Amino acid sequence: SHRFSVPRAHQLSRQDRAALSQPREIAYFSKYADEDVRFDRSNLLVYKQAEVGANLLDGIEEYSSKDETDPTAPPAPLGPLLSALEHFQGDRGAKEQPHFVTFRNNLNKIMGTPYNSKNDWTFGVEKREGCVYLDVRRTQQDIESNRNPHENQRRGAFAGRRFEIYSTHPKPSSSDSSGSGQGGDQRKVNEDEEFCSISAMTLGDKGLVVAAEIDCYEAKDGSSGSEREYIELKTFRLLQREKDQFVFERFKLLAFWIQSFLVGTPKIVCAFRNDDFEIRKLQSFRVTEIPSFCRRHWDPVVCLNFTKALLDWIYERAEEGRVYRVTYIPRQHAVEMALSSEPSFL
Repeated sequence: SHRFSVPRAHQLSRQDRAALSQPREIAYFSKYADEDVRFDRSNLLVYKQAEVGANLLDGIEEYSSKDETDPTAPPAPLGPLLSALEHFQGDRGAKEQPHFVTFRNNLNKIMGTPYNSKNDWTFGVEKREGCVYLDVRRTQQDIESNRNPHENQRRGAFAGRRFEIYSTHPKPSSSDSSGSGQGGDQRKVNEDEEFCSISAMTLGDKGLVVAAEIDCYEAKDGSSGSEREYIELKTFRLLQREKDQFVFERFKLLAFWIQSFLVGTPKIVCAFRNDDFEIRKLQSFRVTEIPSFCRRHWDPVVCLNFTKALLDWIYERAEEGRVYRVTYIPRQHAVEMALSSEPSFL
Protein backbone atom coordinates (compact mmCIF):
# COMPACT_ATOMS: atom_id res chain seq x y z
CA SER A 1 0.00 0.00 0.00
CA HIS A 2 1.03 3.64 -0.46
CA ARG A 3 1.22 6.26 2.30
CA PHE A 4 0.79 10.01 2.03
CA SER A 5 1.87 12.08 5.05
CA VAL A 6 -0.49 14.95 5.74
CA PRO A 7 1.61 18.14 5.95
CA ARG A 8 0.98 20.50 8.86
CA ALA A 9 -1.33 23.44 8.20
CA HIS A 10 1.48 26.01 8.51
CA GLN A 11 3.49 24.19 5.81
CA LEU A 12 0.51 24.12 3.45
CA SER A 13 -0.28 27.79 4.05
CA ARG A 14 3.16 28.84 2.82
CA GLN A 15 2.67 27.35 -0.62
CA ASP A 16 1.01 29.22 -3.48
CA ARG A 17 -2.73 28.82 -3.40
CA ALA A 18 -3.97 25.99 -5.63
CA ALA A 19 -6.43 27.47 -8.12
CA LEU A 20 -10.01 26.16 -8.11
CA SER A 21 -12.10 27.43 -11.02
CA GLN A 22 -15.67 28.65 -10.49
CA PRO A 23 -17.83 25.48 -10.57
CA ARG A 24 -20.37 25.38 -13.42
CA GLU A 25 -23.41 23.14 -13.49
CA ILE A 26 -23.27 20.56 -16.29
CA ALA A 27 -26.03 18.13 -15.25
CA TYR A 28 -28.62 17.44 -12.53
CA PHE A 29 -31.18 14.88 -11.43
CA SER A 30 -34.12 14.40 -9.07
CA LYS A 31 -34.15 11.21 -7.06
CA TYR A 32 -37.31 9.55 -5.75
CA ALA A 33 -38.09 6.48 -3.65
CA ASP A 34 -37.05 3.11 -5.11
CA GLU A 35 -34.08 4.65 -6.90
CA ASP A 36 -36.35 6.31 -9.46
CA VAL A 37 -34.20 9.00 -11.10
CA ARG A 38 -35.42 11.78 -13.41
CA PHE A 39 -33.17 14.17 -15.28
CA ASP A 40 -35.09 17.27 -14.27
CA ARG A 41 -35.41 19.77 -11.43
CA SER A 42 -38.74 18.42 -10.14
CA ASN A 43 -37.26 17.91 -6.66
CA LEU A 44 -35.60 21.32 -6.47
CA LEU A 45 -37.57 23.30 -3.90
CA VAL A 46 -38.05 27.06 -3.59
CA TYR A 47 -36.73 28.76 -0.45
CA LYS A 48 -39.03 30.48 2.03
CA GLN A 49 -38.09 31.94 5.40
CA ALA A 50 -38.90 29.65 8.34
CA GLU A 51 -40.75 31.04 11.38
CA VAL A 52 -38.78 31.83 14.50
CA GLY A 53 -40.26 29.68 17.29
CA ALA A 54 -40.93 26.66 15.04
CA ASN A 55 -40.21 23.30 16.71
CA LEU A 56 -37.53 21.31 14.91
CA LEU A 57 -38.53 18.01 16.55
CA ASP A 58 -42.11 18.13 15.30
CA GLY A 59 -42.88 14.62 13.96
CA ILE A 60 -39.76 12.87 15.27
CA GLU A 61 -41.84 10.02 16.76
CA GLU A 62 -42.48 8.57 13.29
CA TYR A 63 -38.94 9.05 12.06
CA SER A 64 -36.36 6.39 11.40
CA SER A 65 -33.41 7.36 9.26
CA LYS A 66 -32.36 5.35 6.22
CA ASP A 67 -29.04 4.70 7.93
CA GLU A 68 -30.64 2.96 10.89
CA THR A 69 -32.57 0.58 8.66
CA ASP A 70 -29.43 -0.59 6.86
CA PRO A 71 -26.27 0.88 8.37
CA THR A 72 -24.02 -0.83 5.83
CA ALA A 73 -25.92 0.19 2.65
CA PRO A 74 -23.73 2.16 0.22
CA PRO A 75 -24.47 5.79 1.11
CA ALA A 76 -24.36 7.23 -2.41
CA PRO A 77 -24.21 4.82 -5.35
CA LEU A 78 -22.62 6.40 -8.44
CA GLY A 79 -25.27 5.04 -10.83
CA PRO A 80 -27.57 8.11 -10.95
CA LEU A 81 -24.61 10.47 -11.27
CA LEU A 82 -23.15 8.53 -14.22
CA SER A 83 -26.56 8.25 -15.92
CA ALA A 84 -27.11 11.99 -15.56
CA LEU A 85 -23.73 12.76 -17.14
CA GLU A 86 -24.57 10.38 -19.97
CA HIS A 87 -27.99 12.02 -20.39
CA PHE A 88 -26.77 15.62 -20.49
CA GLN A 89 -23.51 15.07 -22.34
CA GLY A 90 -24.83 12.36 -24.61
CA ASP A 91 -22.52 11.73 -27.52
CA ARG A 92 -20.82 15.08 -27.76
CA GLY A 93 -18.07 13.22 -29.51
CA ALA A 94 -14.91 13.59 -27.48
CA LYS A 95 -16.55 15.19 -24.49
CA GLU A 96 -14.07 16.58 -22.07
CA GLN A 97 -12.97 13.75 -19.85
CA PRO A 98 -12.47 14.83 -16.24
CA HIS A 99 -9.71 13.33 -14.10
CA PHE A 100 -12.07 12.77 -11.14
CA VAL A 101 -15.77 12.05 -10.69
CA THR A 102 -17.22 12.01 -7.18
CA PHE A 103 -20.00 13.00 -4.83
CA ARG A 104 -19.12 16.06 -2.76
CA ASN A 105 -18.97 13.99 0.44
CA ASN A 106 -15.52 12.59 -0.41
CA LEU A 107 -14.11 16.03 -1.15
CA ASN A 108 -15.57 17.43 2.10
CA LYS A 109 -13.53 14.80 3.93
CA ILE A 110 -10.33 15.55 2.01
CA MET A 111 -10.62 19.35 2.26
CA GLY A 112 -11.05 19.28 6.03
CA THR A 113 -8.23 16.81 6.69
CA PRO A 114 -5.42 19.27 7.59
CA TYR A 115 -7.64 20.51 10.46
CA ASN A 116 -8.98 17.09 11.44
CA SER A 117 -6.96 15.34 14.10
CA LYS A 118 -9.54 12.83 15.27
CA ASN A 119 -12.05 11.54 12.70
CA ASP A 120 -10.98 8.83 10.29
CA TRP A 121 -12.58 8.55 6.85
CA THR A 122 -12.44 6.20 3.89
CA PHE A 123 -13.58 5.96 0.26
CA GLY A 124 -13.22 3.66 -2.74
CA VAL A 125 -11.13 4.53 -5.81
CA GLU A 126 -11.33 3.06 -9.31
CA LYS A 127 -9.66 4.32 -12.50
CA ARG A 128 -11.39 3.76 -15.85
CA GLU A 129 -10.11 5.13 -19.14
CA GLY A 130 -7.97 7.67 -17.35
CA CYS A 131 -10.75 8.92 -15.06
CA VAL A 132 -10.67 8.23 -11.31
CA TYR A 133 -14.04 7.58 -9.66
CA LEU A 134 -14.33 8.05 -5.90
CA ASP A 135 -16.98 6.01 -4.11
CA VAL A 136 -18.48 7.14 -0.78
CA ARG A 137 -17.83 4.52 1.93
CA ARG A 138 -18.55 4.33 5.63
CA THR A 139 -15.92 3.69 8.29
CA GLN A 140 -16.58 1.01 10.91
CA GLN A 141 -17.25 3.86 13.33
CA ASP A 142 -19.95 5.32 11.01
CA ILE A 143 -21.63 1.93 10.72
CA GLU A 144 -21.64 1.43 14.50
CA SER A 145 -23.07 4.85 15.19
CA ASN A 146 -25.77 4.37 12.53
CA ARG A 147 -26.68 1.08 14.14
CA ASN A 148 -27.21 2.65 17.56
CA PRO A 149 -27.46 6.36 17.02
CA HIS A 150 -27.02 8.46 20.12
CA GLU A 151 -30.29 10.28 20.94
CA ASN A 152 -28.62 13.66 20.32
CA GLN A 153 -27.32 12.50 16.98
CA ARG A 154 -30.79 11.30 15.98
CA ARG A 155 -32.44 14.54 17.05
CA GLY A 156 -29.79 16.60 15.29
CA ALA A 157 -30.27 14.70 12.03
CA PHE A 158 -34.04 15.02 12.23
CA ALA A 159 -33.89 18.72 13.13
CA GLY A 160 -31.81 19.40 10.02
CA ARG A 161 -34.38 17.66 7.81
CA ARG A 162 -37.25 19.40 9.60
CA PHE A 163 -35.65 22.78 9.02
CA GLU A 164 -35.52 21.96 5.29
CA ILE A 165 -39.30 21.52 5.33
CA TYR A 166 -39.91 24.78 7.22
CA SER A 167 -37.61 26.60 4.77
CA THR A 168 -39.08 25.45 1.47
CA HIS A 169 -42.35 25.74 -0.40
CA PRO A 170 -43.94 22.37 -1.08
CA LYS A 171 -43.87 21.12 -4.65
CA PRO A 172 -47.05 22.14 -6.45
CA SER A 173 -49.07 18.97 -6.80
CA SER A 174 -51.30 18.37 -9.78
CA SER A 175 -53.97 16.54 -7.76
CA ASP A 176 -54.12 19.28 -5.16
CA SER A 177 -56.78 21.84 -5.96
CA SER A 178 -56.46 23.79 -2.70
CA GLY A 179 -53.23 25.28 -4.03
CA SER A 180 -51.37 24.65 -0.79
CA GLY A 181 -49.05 22.02 -2.26
CA GLN A 182 -48.27 18.90 -0.28
CA GLY A 183 -49.30 19.91 3.21
CA GLY A 184 -46.95 22.89 3.63
CA ASP A 185 -44.97 22.79 6.88
CA GLN A 186 -46.70 19.55 7.88
CA ARG A 187 -44.93 17.56 5.18
CA LYS A 188 -43.19 14.49 6.53
CA VAL A 189 -39.42 14.25 6.60
CA ASN A 190 -38.60 12.17 3.52
CA GLU A 191 -35.04 11.05 2.90
CA ASP A 192 -35.86 9.26 -0.35
CA GLU A 193 -36.34 12.44 -2.38
CA GLU A 194 -33.53 14.76 -3.28
CA PHE A 195 -32.27 17.06 -5.99
CA CYS A 196 -28.65 16.74 -7.06
CA SER A 197 -26.62 19.25 -9.04
CA ILE A 198 -23.47 18.16 -10.89
CA SER A 199 -20.70 20.70 -11.46
CA ALA A 200 -17.45 20.73 -13.39
CA MET A 201 -14.38 22.63 -12.21
CA THR A 202 -10.61 22.44 -12.34
CA LEU A 203 -8.28 22.24 -9.37
CA GLY A 204 -4.73 22.94 -10.49
CA ASP A 205 -4.42 20.95 -13.73
CA LYS A 206 -7.08 18.32 -12.90
CA GLY A 207 -10.69 18.39 -14.08
CA LEU A 208 -13.25 17.48 -11.40
CA VAL A 209 -16.91 16.55 -11.74
CA VAL A 210 -18.70 16.83 -8.40
CA ALA A 211 -22.31 15.95 -7.54
CA ALA A 212 -24.03 17.47 -4.51
CA GLU A 213 -27.48 17.38 -2.99
CA ILE A 214 -28.99 20.88 -3.10
CA ASP A 215 -31.49 21.96 -0.44
CA CYS A 216 -33.33 24.74 -2.30
CA TYR A 217 -32.94 27.90 -4.37
CA GLU A 218 -34.23 31.42 -4.74
CA ALA A 219 -34.45 33.55 -7.86
CA LYS A 220 -31.50 35.92 -8.04
CA ASP A 221 -32.33 39.55 -7.28
CA GLY A 222 -33.34 41.53 -10.31
CA SER A 223 -33.16 38.54 -12.62
CA SER A 224 -35.89 37.33 -14.90
CA GLY A 225 -36.25 34.18 -12.84
CA SER A 226 -33.96 32.01 -14.93
CA GLU A 227 -30.99 32.82 -12.67
CA ARG A 228 -31.10 30.52 -9.66
CA GLU A 229 -29.11 30.91 -6.50
CA TYR A 230 -28.72 27.65 -4.62
CA ILE A 231 -29.00 27.78 -0.83
CA GLU A 232 -27.62 25.40 1.78
CA LEU A 233 -29.70 25.04 4.98
CA LYS A 234 -28.08 24.35 8.36
CA THR A 235 -29.00 24.17 12.04
CA PHE A 236 -26.85 24.74 15.13
CA ARG A 237 -27.40 25.34 18.83
CA LEU A 238 -27.53 28.95 20.02
CA LEU A 239 -24.11 30.43 20.69
CA GLN A 240 -24.29 31.23 24.40
CA ARG A 241 -20.78 30.76 25.72
CA GLU A 242 -17.43 31.68 24.31
CA LYS A 243 -16.75 28.00 23.72
CA ASP A 244 -19.87 27.74 21.52
CA GLN A 245 -18.59 30.58 19.37
CA PHE A 246 -15.21 28.85 19.08
CA VAL A 247 -16.73 25.49 18.09
CA PHE A 248 -18.98 27.21 15.57
CA GLU A 249 -16.18 29.16 13.87
CA ARG A 250 -13.45 26.53 14.11
CA PHE A 251 -15.43 23.41 13.13
CA LYS A 252 -18.93 24.22 11.88
CA LEU A 253 -18.18 27.19 9.65
CA LEU A 254 -15.20 25.31 8.21
CA ALA A 255 -17.48 22.39 7.28
CA PHE A 256 -20.20 24.74 5.96
CA TRP A 257 -17.69 26.69 3.88
CA ILE A 258 -16.03 23.60 2.38
CA GLN A 259 -19.32 22.04 1.45
CA SER A 260 -20.75 25.12 -0.27
CA PHE A 261 -17.56 26.49 -1.76
CA LEU A 262 -16.85 23.20 -3.54
CA VAL A 263 -19.97 23.41 -5.67
CA GLY A 264 -20.33 27.18 -5.86
CA THR A 265 -23.39 27.50 -3.57
CA PRO A 266 -23.34 31.22 -2.71
CA LYS A 267 -25.48 31.34 0.44
CA ILE A 268 -26.09 29.41 3.66
CA VAL A 269 -29.07 29.99 5.96
CA CYS A 270 -28.49 28.74 9.50
CA ALA A 271 -31.19 28.26 12.15
CA PHE A 272 -29.90 28.66 15.69
CA ARG A 273 -32.00 26.61 18.12
CA ASN A 274 -32.37 26.42 21.87
CA ASP A 275 -32.08 23.20 23.91
CA ASP A 276 -35.76 22.47 23.27
CA PHE A 277 -35.03 22.53 19.54
CA GLU A 278 -37.04 25.68 18.83
CA ILE A 279 -35.69 28.07 16.22
CA ARG A 280 -34.53 31.21 18.03
CA LYS A 281 -32.69 33.04 15.28
CA LEU A 282 -32.01 32.80 11.54
CA GLN A 283 -28.80 34.05 10.01
CA SER A 284 -27.56 34.04 6.41
CA PHE A 285 -23.93 33.79 5.43
CA ARG A 286 -22.42 34.62 2.05
CA VAL A 287 -20.05 31.74 1.45
CA THR A 288 -17.26 33.94 0.08
CA GLU A 289 -17.24 35.97 3.31
CA ILE A 290 -16.97 33.05 5.75
CA PRO A 291 -13.15 32.62 5.67
CA SER A 292 -12.58 36.19 6.84
CA PHE A 293 -14.71 35.61 10.01
CA CYS A 294 -12.62 32.55 10.77
CA ARG A 295 -9.12 33.53 9.82
CA ARG A 296 -7.89 32.97 13.39
CA HIS A 297 -8.90 29.31 13.13
CA TRP A 298 -8.37 28.12 9.56
CA ASP A 299 -7.19 29.16 6.12
CA PRO A 300 -8.81 28.15 2.80
CA VAL A 301 -5.36 27.96 1.17
CA VAL A 302 -4.49 25.05 3.48
CA CYS A 303 -7.62 23.12 2.48
CA LEU A 304 -7.16 23.70 -1.24
CA ASN A 305 -3.44 22.96 -1.33
CA PHE A 306 -3.90 19.72 0.57
CA THR A 307 -6.78 18.62 -1.67
CA LYS A 308 -4.78 19.27 -4.82
CA ALA A 309 -1.73 17.42 -3.44
CA LEU A 310 -3.74 14.38 -2.34
CA LEU A 311 -5.77 14.13 -5.57
CA ASP A 312 -2.59 14.40 -7.67
CA TRP A 313 -1.05 11.65 -5.54
CA ILE A 314 -4.09 9.35 -5.91
CA TYR A 315 -4.29 9.99 -9.66
CA GLU A 316 -0.65 9.07 -10.16
CA ARG A 317 -0.86 5.84 -8.18
CA ALA A 318 -4.22 4.45 -9.27
CA GLU A 319 -3.81 1.84 -11.99
CA GLU A 320 -6.37 1.34 -14.72
CA GLY A 321 -9.21 -1.04 -13.80
CA ARG A 322 -8.19 -1.69 -10.20
CA VAL A 323 -10.17 -0.93 -7.06
CA TYR A 324 -8.46 0.69 -4.09
CA ARG A 325 -9.46 1.78 -0.63
CA VAL A 326 -8.17 5.16 0.56
CA THR A 327 -8.23 5.72 4.34
CA TYR A 328 -7.20 8.57 6.61
CA ILE A 329 -5.54 7.56 9.89
CA PRO A 330 -5.68 10.66 12.11
CA ARG A 331 -3.34 9.33 14.83
CA GLN A 332 -0.61 8.96 12.24
CA HIS A 333 -1.48 12.06 10.23
CA ALA A 334 -1.38 9.89 7.13
CA VAL A 335 -3.56 8.76 4.24
CA GLU A 336 -3.18 5.18 3.01
CA MET A 337 -4.11 3.78 -0.37
CA ALA A 338 -4.32 0.00 -0.64
CA LEU A 339 -5.51 -2.41 -3.33
CA SER A 340 -8.93 -3.75 -2.43
CA SER A 341 -10.48 -7.14 -3.06
CA GLU A 342 -13.87 -5.46 -3.53
CA PRO A 343 -15.52 -5.79 -6.94
CA SER A 344 -15.78 -2.85 -9.33
CA PHE A 345 -18.31 -0.25 -8.16
CA LEU A 346 -18.88 1.18 -11.65
